[in-house]
Amino acid sequence: MNRAFGKVFKSETGVECGVIRKAKEPFPEVLVTSHVLAEDDCGNYFVLLNEAVCFWDHETGENEVLSGSVDDFVSKCSVPEEVELEPGQVESAWIDPEFAKQFGVKSKP
Repeated sequence: MNRAFGKVFKSETGVECGVIRKAKEPFPEVLVTSHVLAEDDCGNYFVLLNEAVCFWDHETGENEVLSGSVDDFVSKCSVPEEVELEPGQVESAWIDPEFAKQFGVKSKP
């Protein structure tokens, strides 16, 4: 599974999951008995259920089968594509207040 870290899973229909990284405990209570393989940068998890790799959505609590095996899952992972934004294209963004402090940026209340 380490071969998938830093990459994104892209389904055959073009749906992408967030950047995959090593999962860190504590896991959501519903996943405590699951075999958690990884997490993405959006709070979702990749879990192993009966040899299939599933995507656990933190907003719905539902699993979606992504691949029939870990090897197949990893083979469908790739480096994220670069995104270029034009000036003025981003209207707003949330920045973690603790992260902002490191750069002397004051966050809005």
